[in-house]
Amino acid sequence: MAEYKQPVIVPNADIHYSEDPNKLKAQQVGKGTGTPRVSMGDPTRAAKTDGITIRGCGAATKGIKARGPMA
Repeated sequence: MAEYKQPVIVPNADIHYSEDPNKLKAQQVGKGTGTPRVSMGDPTRAAKTDGITIRGCGAATKGIKARGPMA
């Protein structure tokens, strides 16, 4: 078996951003900002409320409306 090596601390390896990319709005994210870990969505678009009501959604966790092509 191979020997265990202790982890090495690499100096200057941390990347520090001026702002947390997870707390920025969609309009503030640009080319120089970090990659957020969460999806921010588009705040200019409202949530869809139209669609057809589907059957068999007694304990549904996703809702009772179906949206999109149903063929």
